[in-house]
Amino acid sequence: MLNYTQNLSELNKDSLAIAGGKGANLGELIKAGLPVPPGFIVTSGAYRGHLEASGLKERISARLENLKDQDMAAISDASTDISAWIEAAPMNLKVQEEIVMAWERLAEKMGPDVKLAVAVRSSATAEDLPSASFAGQHDTYLGIYGKDTVLEHVKKCWASLWSSQAISYRISMGFDHLKIDLAVVVQVMIAAEAAGVMFTANPVNGNCDEILISAGYGLGETVVSGLITPDTFILNKEGYIQKKALGSKKLRILLTETGTVMEEVPAEKRQAYCLGMSELKQLCSLADLVEKHYGSPMDTEWALLNAKIYLLQARPITTMKSAAEDRSVLGPEDKIIYQGTKAPFGLQSVMEHCSEPMTPLDFALCCCYQGFNNYLHHDMGLRLPKEPVMPVERDSGCVAIKYNDPRLSPAMLWKIPQSLIKNFSKEAKDIWQPLAEEMDAWLARVEDTSRSANDAEKCAKFIEQAFAEYGVLFGRRMSDFIPSAVTYIKYELLLRKAVDKNNIEEFKERLMRGLPFKTALQNEALVKVAQVAALHGKDSQAFQEEFNRFLEEYRDRPSIGMAPTLGSPTWREKPEIIQELIDALLGDPTLLNSDDSFNSQKADYEDAKRQIAKRLKPSKYLKFEQTLEKARDAVIVREEGLFYLEKLTAGMRRLVLKLGSLLAERSVINEAGDVFFLFAEELRAAASGKLDIKARIEKRKNAYKKVCAAHEKGVHWIISTGSFPVFAAKKKSQKDEKAASDSMTGISASRGVYEGPVCIVMGPAEFNKVKKGDILVSAYTAPVWTPLFRVASAVVTEIGSAGSHAAIVSREYGIPCVVAIDNVTNLLRDGQRIRVDGTKGIVTLLES
Repeated sequence: MLNYTQNLSELNKDSLAIAGGKGANLGELIKAGLPVPPGFIVTSGAYRGHLEASGLKERISARLENLKDQDMAAISDASTDISAWIEAAPMNLKVQEEIVMAWERLAEKMGPDVKLAVAVRSSATAEDLPSASFAGQHDTYLGIYGKDTVLEHVKKCWASLWSSQAISYRISMGFDHLKIDLAVVVQVMIAAEAAGVMFTANPVNGNCDEILISAGYGLGETVVSGLITPDTFILNKEGYIQKKALGSKKLRILLTETGTVMEEVPAEKRQAYCLGMSELKQLCSLADLVEKHYGSPMDTEWALLNAKIYLLQARPITTMKSAAEDRSVLGPEDKIIYQGTKAPFGLQSVMEHCSEPMTPLDFALCCCYQGFNNYLHHDMGLRLPKEPVMPVERDSGCVAIKYNDPRLSPAMLWKIPQSLIKNFSKEAKDIWQPLAEEMDAWLARVEDTSRSANDAEKCAKFIEQAFAEYGVLFGRRMSDFIPSAVTYIKYELLLRKAVDKNNIEEFKERLMRGLPFKTALQNEALVKVAQVAALHGKDSQAFQEEFNRFLEEYRDRPSIGMAPTLGSPTWREKPEIIQELIDALLGDPTLLNSDDSFNSQKADYEDAKRQIAKRLKPSKYLKFEQTLEKARDAVIVREEGLFYLEKLTAGMRRLVLKLGSLLAERSVINEAGDVFFLFAEELRAAASGKLDIKARIEKRKNAYKKVCAAHEKGVHWIISTGSFPVFAAKKKSQKDEKAASDSMTGISASRGVYEGPVCIVMGPAEFNKVKKGDILVSAYTAPVWTPLFRVASAVVTEIGSAGSHAAIVSREYGIPCVVAIDNVTNLLRDGQRIRVDGTKGIVTLLES
């Protein structure tokens, strides 16, 4: 004979099949002697019998055919139909009788003076599992009075197994819809004074020695459903507060004699924490008991009434990160390379442009950047540091970079004026064009050698020569620095005469909109590829032809990072990154109208010019317009120069890989890519067979993996390798300290204010996460990221400056941007609402 109800006290961890995850865990908590309100379950057999008796199983199966998790409209329609069928079908009389009897026994247990209020809670048989929580997928009803109302809400819970989000979740997790049943928990309500959730280990940072508690006034539904910003407490396992944050707690849900009611919390109560030390100590003790009983970290719900804590739910923490990893790359004997007492002036720029961990051979190109220091010395009079930029290999195989800024020098007093006078009438584009032709010729020679090389020693010798030539070309690439600066100074002086000082920054941004620089052109070209995909499909020949045209033009852009490096694959090698960008654009059809976007930027630029024209005499405006166009040309030339450096680096990469394949053929190294773990000065020795390098390469590769792992966790490789120490931030003012709990200050990079959800992107593999209206939060951005600026509505980065890629592109698209907020990718979380004030450089948390 079937029993359609069972008391919670009769259940345990083995009751999953009949009681679902919630019911089984409540029974397990009672078995462990923990404080749990009494109640009963309506078994999964009752639900299964309801489907069979009403012939719904076959109808549901037919309705679910060909559903896909991406087709939310079809899922929603199916959900509406199936839920309605379940609620309309009459409940089996035997089931009704057992539920009424169980309810009456519960009412008798609570006593004649108590008007019984219960919570009717769904408990699926695939719920609260270690691998899938199904949290929030099925319905709970609070403050239910009377047996007839309980019967009604049991059917509502059954129907909630077929909510659109539950159907979609099961599809995505690979669960068979009709093999999952639903039990229903009917449990005495606690008229909570405060309630919330408690994690017996910290799921945010993976620390198993911390307890995380979120609490609000009234019933816990406000916390669980995200209706409020709760108070947050982080305790150690002894119950001492490590950290706490006062939540706004604006609303509370209270149990009344007719159900539940939501009301605003009085202002004075919002300003106080809703839990004291005695309640926190009690929760800490319960956390210890729960975790010991289950033998693993648990996510619990609780309620406080008359100084006693009741447990309402327990489930495994499915999102628990692994234990905190050792992110230290340095050994105990390793010293920090840079010994200064403050950060070098150029550190932010170095960290942004050298954004990804470098292989040993990459340092050959990094040291070529010494050409920029030489330019600063010869043309501007700065004193070169005692030692040039150079790599330092540690015993572990980890490679650090030795870098110091050029220093001030008396020679600057006459060198800078000389340079200004010399370049006063020069334009960046006139300097750039002949250099671009030389770069093209150099690249053709490198590509020819790559194709024809068959002798490893000759190839290695040519690479050494190519590195030296690359350094010269890189140094000359900087020769437009002074002409560009002079042009921009002229432009800014004329602008200051034309507009009010409070509007200068706004006009500077607007007058640099609609620029056809290389990255902007690349973005427009990619939108055209996405348009073809939307029109003809990604499997069509038309798409493939348009995609190939795009790849031919932009194939040498690095797949990751800001500065091109030898170790970084190009778009030609990893075209799947471009596919990710196309998918991100296809996610919102409005993003495919590139003409509208460009035209709006162009219109804003033209409108700003018209406003300037109204304020200046025609002759002065003509001079201003000519200077403005030169300033815009300087930006285009700068981007063109970066594009060319990427092409040169990609050519060098192909040449180096050719050497790698020649060395691998002779078993000097194991595979072609191992060549990147040689230093430049080792290439010829390895090619001639005079250097046994395999063991050294293996050690360097292992160290490199550890550096990459630390970098992915937010420790920049320049810091983790001990190139520079971590410098303490300047002490904040009292005003800043007061605001520190809900705001972060960085560098203003693009004006405007926007509020929206956070989307943290750590690299190209996560590009498809970004949706229209999101705030893109990342460690940095690079040219490959540019199409995301059409999708995102604001940008926040950990490193950068007003001249960084994120800043330039944000200004181009007119979206707010704040850069240089240390560790922001760890301080924020996906979906969290924030305000980005690009004008003031402040990011404000709107919810904790």
